[in-house]
Amino acid sequence: MNKDVIFYNGSILTMDLDNPNTEAILVRNNKIMALGHKDDLCQLASPQLEMFDLQGECLMPGFHDSHVHLLYHGFSLAQLDLEKTKTKAEALALVAKKANKLAEGSWILGAGYLLSRWGEEINKKDLDDVAPKHYVVLRSQDHHSAWLNSLALQIAGINKSTPKPEHGEILRDANGEITGVLLEHAYDLVAQKLPKPSNQELVKALDNAADDLASYGITTVHHMAYEPAQFWRVLAKEASKDNFPIRVWACIDQDRIEAASEIGLATAQGGNNFQIGGAKFFADGALGSKTSHMLEPFDNSTNYGTEVHGYEILIDRFPKAIAAGLVPVIHAIGDAANRAVLDALAETKELWQAQNMRPRIEHAQHLHSQDIIRFAELGVIASMQPIHLRFDAKTALDLLGERAANMHNWRSLLASGASLAFGSDTPVAIPDVIEALKTGLDRKAESGEELYPEQALKIEELLHAYTRNAAYAINWENRSGQLKAGYDADFVILSHNPYEGLEDLKVVATMKGGLWTFYSW
Repeated sequence: MNKDVIFYNGSILTMDLDNPNTEAILVRNNKIMALGHKDDLCQLASPQLEMFDLQGECLMPGFHDSHVHLLYHGFSLAQLDLEKTKTKAEALALVAKKANKLAEGSWILGAGYLLSRWGEEINKKDLDDVAPKHYVVLRSQDHHSAWLNSLALQIAGINKSTPKPEHGEILRDANGEITGVLLEHAYDLVAQKLPKPSNQELVKALDNAADDLASYGITTVHHMAYEPAQFWRVLAKEASKDNFPIRVWACIDQDRIEAASEIGLATAQGGNNFQIGGAKFFADGALGSKTSHMLEPFDNSTNYGTEVHGYEILIDRFPKAIAAGLVPVIHAIGDAANRAVLDALAETKELWQAQNMRPRIEHAQHLHSQDIIRFAELGVIASMQPIHLRFDAKTALDLLGERAANMHNWRSLLASGASLAFGSDTPVAIPDVIEALKTGLDRKAESGEELYPEQALKIEELLHAYTRNAAYAINWENRSGQLKAGYDADFVILSHNPYEGLEDLKVVATMKGGLWTFYSW
């Protein structure tokens, strides 16, 4: 945008607590120049002035998605989407249809199945019946388990005698035969056999992901590491370009702390469009795969879930990450996993507080009541995903019973003084911010049942979690998440003011750095 532009004649929500609304906003190139009355801004503008009439629509800061897997989101757009399948038969029909279109020996990849929704067991034989001559690899909705057919198991070298992988499990039936279901890091056995994408294919996936996210009003993403080095190289190069549709704060895998330290790679390095994020840890798995680490076993079970990076690992690795200048970013679903992370952060707080770091727990899904206040006391960000409640609800009630009341404790965390940053975890869930806002307000499961509505949030609290709070989580509070002079010209235009209701609310346009990245006109 080379001209000065004044946006006016609509609702302009700044997310600035001291100045929540304004009549008009002046943009020059990629920055906000001023806010105020339209006539006053006209006096400040250059002769090359364009007036943008909002026609009653709503302009506000572009949304952050505080938890994405960017490249995998791009790939998922071209793979089988099983999220809406209500039965195993529906999923198998999609696999069969895909197999009929592909040559024998091709790979069929997909994701999104949810066993609690289907209410059925799965086995490699189910996939063998519909696609015996293709390599089939389907990941669950939470991406913490995978369902393979026999051909895929064979190429991965997985058989009855394959030993249990570290931090993973190969499920077996009562006779010791492998079922075709892999949990957690057992998936690595097949992942290394998947076709390697070319750089061009990675660029295409990134472009598709960014364009799709922009259509939801998203201008910044917090990317969570879990990919090969090739992916990182392409991501860093492409996302650094001014015309890339979204800004990226990208974590690295904690396994690479030493390598990053050796070359001086650290959080916040980079430019205006791409920055290095924190070191990503995994304290446990996920509820749907029964690998979330719990203080008490799942109901009617002796299974406490799976500890991945437990307290001993965290207390050893956190100081190394902090010394390297990498803020700890930790996946934790179960209450035991969250407690272990909080304990390790408390033990190392003098180290990371001295560097003004803002460590964050990703998901913070199940919390013991005694641990909720610790987020605010320590200054730990709760990076959460409201839309997960929709598909988590039935599983939580089935596996946890009354303990399901301790899931997605948004209101309790906020009331304690914690900072909430919201996102989607795409491709685990759709990155539709408006749908997530609805879930944050009504806490309705897929069944329509309200799940502990006392934990619901108000619309302004939700919007802050997608804007100003999310920017704060990555130390961008002086450039993003609010409409202020000098801030990035990152906007979303909505069909109407969300304070007036979310029914029929739509994203009309998205702007990043003064450039339109999506528009519907």
